[in-house]
Amino acid sequence: MEQFRFYQPTRIHFGAGCLNQVGSIVGKYGKKCMLVTTTNTEDVLRPLYDRVKALLSEAGIQVVHFDKVVPNPTISGIEEAIALVHQEKVEVVLAVGGGSSIDTAKSITLFNGAGKVDWPKVFSTYTDPFAEYESPSPEVLPLVAVPTTAGTGSELTQAMVISDPEHNDKECIFHDKAFAKEAIIDPELMRTLPPRMTAITGFDAFTHSFESYLRDCASPYTRTIGMKAMSLIIETLPKLVKDTGNMELREKMAQAAMFSGISLGNAAATLPHPISEIVGGVAPRLAHGQCLATLYPQYLRWQCTQAVEKCAAVARLFDPALSDKSDKEAADKLPLLMKEFLQSVGLYYSFSQLGLTEEELKLAEASPIFNFLPFAPKEVMVGILHDSYEF
Repeated sequence: MEQFRFYQPTRIHFGAGCLNQVGSIVGKYGKKCMLVTTTNTEDVLRPLYDRVKALLSEAGIQVVHFDKVVPNPTISGIEEAIALVHQEKVEVVLAVGGGSSIDTAKSITLFNGAGKVDWPKVFSTYTDPFAEYESPSPEVLPLVAVPTTAGTGSELTQAMVISDPEHNDKECIFHDKAFAKEAIIDPELMRTLPPRMTAITGFDAFTHSFESYLRDCASPYTRTIGMKAMSLIIETLPKLVKDTGNMELREKMAQAAMFSGISLGNAAATLPHPISEIVGGVAPRLAHGQCLATLYPQYLRWQCTQAVEKCAAVARLFDPALSDKSDKEAADKLPLLMKEFLQSVGLYYSFSQLGLTEEELKLAEASPIFNFLPFAPKEVMVGILHDSYEF
C-alpha cells in the first residue's frame, strides 16, 4: 500500500481584491511590520507599495520598508535587512513581490536571531526539503507573503534561493520553519506584469508541477494538483502573454502557481532546477524561468526515456489526440510539444542566444555540484547543459 507525507501549514487567502485584508491579517502577528520589496523607485510597483503601506497604517501597524531586494537575493542583502529588524524591533515580516522578495523575507524571519550566520554551513546543512530542522533562531518571526507573480510558489514552500556572488554560487536551502504563516494571493496584483515576465514566471510554475510529479516521493495529492496545474498552464499561458490584462486568465494562472507551489513543497524539484541554479550562479543576469525553458527541450529528450508513463500522461495534456497512442509513442512526442509550447510563449532560446559566454558555460560545466546531484549520471547532466548552449 502507498505511504506518503503531505504538509501545507500556510493559510491561503485567494481572490481578486483580497489584498484589502492585509491590515487585519498582518495585525494578528504584531504592530511593527517590515515590508520587504524590490526598489521603491519602480514606476509600476510604487503605487502597490504605497497602497500596502496605507492599508497597514489604517490598521494601526507601523511599517519599516526594506526596499533593497535584488533578483537572485544575496547574503549581504539578507544580512542588511536582519540588522534593520534588530534596530527597529520588528515583530512581523510582510513580503510583497516575486520569488526574490519572498525568499529574502523567509531568510530574514529564519535567521534574524542566529547571530553571525555561517553561510557555507547553512548551504551544506539545510538540503532536505522533507526534514524537520531545529530553528537557527530562538524565535522565527511570522511571515505573511503577497506574490505579485504567478510563478515561483515561494509563498507556499519552505525553499529559499540565496546567491553568494563572491563565489559565483546560487544555492537552494530548505527549512520547515520558513513557511509563511499566511499567503494573500490576489490575481489583480499580477495584471501589470509584462508579457515576457508573465511567460518566464508562468513556465517556472509549470516546471515545479512537472518535476514534483516525476518524483518517487510524489503523493496522490501532489500528483493530482500537479496535473491540474500543468493543464491550467498549458491552456492559459499562451493566451495570457497575448492578453496580459485578462483577469480571467490571470486568475487561472494564479491558481496554477498556487497548486504548483504546494506540489513543489511536498515533493520537490528534480534535475533542471539545480542546473538552472548553477547557470544562475555564474550568470545572475539570466532569469531562472528562462534558464529552465532553455534546458527543458534537451532535458526531456533524456527524461522521456526514464519515466515513460508519466511523460506520456503530460504529453496528453498538450495533445489529447495522443490518448489513443501507446505510452512510448506519447512520451516520444513530449520534447517537440514542449518546443512548440516554448515558442508560443516566446521562451525558446539557447543559452548562446541569451548571451551566456563560452567562458561562463565552461565555469558552469565545471561546477562541483554536479558531483553530488542524485538525479542522473554526471555526464548526462553536463551533457544537457552543454547541448542547451546552441540548438
